[in-house]
Amino acid sequence: MKTKLLLLTFFMSFGLIIPKTQAQTTLVPGDIAILWYQADTPDMFAFTTFVDLETGTEIIFTDCGAVPAGTFDPAGCGEGAVVYTVPAFGLEIGEIIVYDDLSPAAEFSNYSGDAIINGSSGVSLSTGGDSVTVIQGSGVSPTFIAMLSGSSTTFSGDDSSSTTETNLFTGLIDTGLPRTAVAVGSGPLPSEEWDSAVYNGSYTFATVEDAKIALTNPANFTGVNAITTAPYPALVAAMPGKLTILALSTNEFDLGNSIFISPNPSHGVITIKNSGIALEKLVITDVNGRIIANYELNGITVDKSLDLSAMISSGMYFVTIASKNASTVKKIVIE
Repeated sequence: MKTKLLLLTFFMSFGLIIPKTQAQTTLVPGDIAILWYQADTPDMFAFTTFVDLETGTEIIFTDCGAVPAGTFDPAGCGEGAVVYTVPAFGLEIGEIIVYDDLSPAAEFSNYSGDAIINGSSGVSLSTGGDSVTVIQGSGVSPTFIAMLSGSSTTFSGDDSSSTTETNLFTGLIDTGLPRTAVAVGSGPLPSEEWDSAVYNGSYTFATVEDAKIALTNPANFTGVNAITTAPYPALVAAMPGKLTILALSTNEFDLGNSIFISPNPSHGVITIKNSGIALEKLVITDVNGRIIANYELNGITVDKSLDLSAMISSGMYFVTIASKNASTVKKIVIE
């Protein structure tokens, strides 16, 4: 009996010290927006999220531009990047995070680097024209999420010719509203730039979609070549810590309480139980953040059954479910 108790105590103690793997929110183009960049000292930028972000989610911000093929320069972009790691308790929709290269918050660190991005240099914005691009993954195999360019009002440049220029990264859109690539330079040529630019509109919105439209409209940005030029200092000072999105105060957009998965645990066949929310997408990832399945739900408001038995084995997985206005992450266990 003593032997069994000792073994039980050992395994319980062992279990307590096993590190838990954090789930990462899988981003898609448009989930993040850049609303401020400053190339004059100190280098700064600010971003906001249109989805809730899980603790431990890593987002890369780089000043590397694009070549006409829509990628980083295969020979290496010659610039750097920083990684933002979402802190404990996550980030809620609308929170605004500021990067300051002179005193960066603890959540920011220089990207470790790969064959494309020289991460050791961090982000160093050029007053000759530059951009901030958001990616997940790595410079070798990235998912492009958003970009803000102060180099020009168009994406007609070539980063391999000049690091002050950029083209449009694959998967991003620079037309219509909302858009995922925003060009706010002083003119249409590849290096007709502003040193700094900041969003100049309201920070209160009826819905997340309204926020996306406003924050990705180039007309809603003020550019300057000196950070003392009015009204730039006042606009920067007026930036709040979080967007006010009125729709998020109603239960209609509280996906965490409106969406359930049954049965859980299951043998691979699950049903997304929906209380009437218009759902747009569903992504299943494993505990290492790898995407297992990706579904377009196209505004479905009824229950949705999925047979995952052919694509996943036993274990724990994370299901990210999103409407146009919110998202939630559910854990599922497959037996």
